[in-house]
Amino acid sequence: MRDGSTIIGAAAFSYQTGSIDFLAVHPQYRHYGVAKAFLDFMMCNLFAGREISITTFREGDKTDTGQREEYKRLGFAESELLTEFGYPTQRLILPPKQEKGDNE
Repeated sequence: MRDGSTIIGAAAFSYQTGSIDFLAVHPQYRHYGVAKAFLDFMMCNLFAGREISITTFREGDKTDTGQREEYKRLGFAESELLTEFGYPTQRLILPPKQEKGDNE
């Protein structure tokens, strides 16, 4: 995602697994909804009707600079604890968007 010549966000994901492998937002654009725009695009165009997963720091990890809280604010829910590349992480799951009328 760009704003003129500035890259304001980037994402890498696996369509097969429904996982986001990389999601980054330029620090000066974090309060403009860039991460939400990425997720909305993915949920509507790439993963319609499917859940998305991402892994991040475990709760209380001192190296977390706020990513975990941002993912939870965007609707991700905690799932299993993992160890990736020798580091403790946790998978977070974003359920599929409900279509209007799904609960009616």
